[in-house]
Amino acid sequence: MIFAALLLALGVLLVLSPAEATLGSVVKIVYLHGAMQRVSLYAFVIAGVLGVADLSLRGAQFAAKRSPNRESGVVSQCEVPLAGRLLATLAPHANAGVTESLVRWARATQETAMVFWLAQLGVSLPAQVLAWGTITWNEPRVMGAVWIVALTILVYVVALWMSEARWMSLAAIANAVIVLVVLRGAVNILHPIDPIIASDSLAIKAFYVAIVGVTGVLAFQFARDCANLAKAS
Repeated sequence: MIFAALLLALGVLLVLSPAEATLGSVVKIVYLHGAMQRVSLYAFVIAGVLGVADLSLRGAQFAAKRSPNRESGVVSQCEVPLAGRLLATLAPHANAGVTESLVRWARATQETAMVFWLAQLGVSLPAQVLAWGTITWNEPRVMGAVWIVALTILVYVVALWMSEARWMSLAAIANAVIVLVVLRGAVNILHPIDPIIASDSLAIKAFYVAIVGVTGVLAFQFARDCANLAKAS
């Protein structure tokens, strides 16, 4: 029912959203495409951050177990960065459930990012046909999106095949880097640079922010279900 309500809200926002002078009602597909791409990008980055947190905590736990000063509590404060001291403090008290939860959410958020990225690519294809008359495979932005699909799925599948928690965290970090590097190198030819946010229309901006918000909540619900399924299995 939550998914149905969110999809209904998203549909209502798209129907009521304003048309644009050049693209007309085609811009409503662009709203959806842009929102899904933005949310997917955020999800990739969040998954990467969770992966870094998991590996850092595991490393701090390992170091705390091996430290000769662990029992005495002696710490060389001047040589350890603040973040390292914080992890060293938390590590002995963090149980396996913390790292397990981090890995589970890193995997779930990564899966959500890939699903939403694939969906936004699918939405972008009819938008290109309606706006430009054809699918522009020679557009760097379009080919970059295709490369992201191929590379992130490959990294994720390898992590599943390795069947070890730290590999999933490494995959989340690697995929976040892949997305950021590919998008940074994808120049725009026909594709405008953030045309909605750059618009002078407050109505367009307001509806787009609302669409992004609902899409974000939808992605969170999807990620939570993925995390719950992973926990149950």
